[in-house]
Amino acid sequence: MIRKLFTILVALILPVCLYSSSGWLIGVEGGYSYSLVDTATGWSGTHISNGHGFDAAAIAEYRVNDYFSLTGGMRYIMKSSGYHKENSSGDVIDDYVKMHHMLEFPLTLRFSAEIGDFRLYAGAGGYLGVRLFDVHAGYSESLTFDGNGNSIYGSYYEHMGIGGSGNLFDAGIIAEAGVMYHLNELGYLYGNFRYQYGLTSLEKNYRLAAHTYFSNLSFAVGFMFNIQRGEE
Repeated sequence: MIRKLFTILVALILPVCLYSSSGWLIGVEGGYSYSLVDTATGWSGTHISNGHGFDAAAIAEYRVNDYFSLTGGMRYIMKSSGYHKENSSGDVIDDYVKMHHMLEFPLTLRFSAEIGDFRLYAGAGGYLGVRLFDVHAGYSESLTFDGNGNSIYGSYYEHMGIGGSGNLFDAGIIAEAGVMYHLNELGYLYGNFRYQYGLTSLEKNYRLAAHTYFSNLSFAVGFMFNIQRGEE
């Protein structure tokens, strides 16, 4: 799946690269990310909900010509979900947030058009990601205990190892759109809307937890520095 995705990306990008370049931009961005969770589980009384997170990235953009550019970089993103479990009597025994901390390497092809000091763009591409670590935080009865070793419903926070039930790598498709404002000769202030569709389950087929796919809706603001000034 991953090999096919990036073969398609290369096939789309190579013809564009035949045009002459008009410069480089480098920048940083950060913002909010909303996780959409597609999961299947056989555990009774268990409910998985969408989650909230944030991301931050270092971005480089290669302007192929006045209309097309290639954008890539390195992005930290937190993909999260809510975990709620009740026993057969309807009592809550687990209610916490699962936070997956990821490092991603995106690559997109953008089409843009300049209108005065503004540049509007839309793009598509893909990403490869690696899972750094997980954190669970909230309340739990099945995972917290008193001084005598008895289960209690209490505050719960733990750094989790990925272990045998988690996938280390992630991959997916990106669709994005945004607007850039030519602030001065240094570069552009911009806002970016991004949708990521996950193609890889972060959970393997482990016991009764069949799969967990994450797609993300994100909004970020940032600044792109113009490396070749005076050419705008």
